[in-house]
Amino acid sequence: MPGTARIREDAALLLNEVEILERLGGDCQLLGYLCDMALTELPRMMQFLAEAVETGDANAVHRAAHRLKGSLSVFGEGPHFHDCLTIEAIALKSDLSRIPEIMSSLERHLEQLRTAVAVLGRESHAHSDRR
Repeated sequence: MPGTARIREDAALLLNEVEILERLGGDCQLLGYLCDMALTELPRMMQFLAEAVETGDANAVHRAAHRLKGSLSVFGEGPHFHDCLTIEAIALKSDLSRIPEIMSSLERHLEQLRTAVAVLGRESHAHSDRR
């Protein structure tokens, strides 16, 4: 399937599977689990961050961005990770005026990440099923 190959290529450009597996001690089963968890939890974490932004609570924004960044760190320090860092830094200054712009960027990057994580998760489950 040509479309599947393209998605796999895009995922490989966004995520370094070798590096991720290295951090996880080569455990494909754990990687599959973390991918599944991320696909489930990321929308909730984004909702929590969006609600914090909406209330204008800089401390809550900082905590939500920090938690999201920590959860994303297993997948490397891509653009999604750096968006969270930026949101954290802005929230520490208590000036949330730039947050909507960064949130838009984060949402775009997370959509790309979700696709890549889904592919990585499927491949990890397939690999651990073969063992």
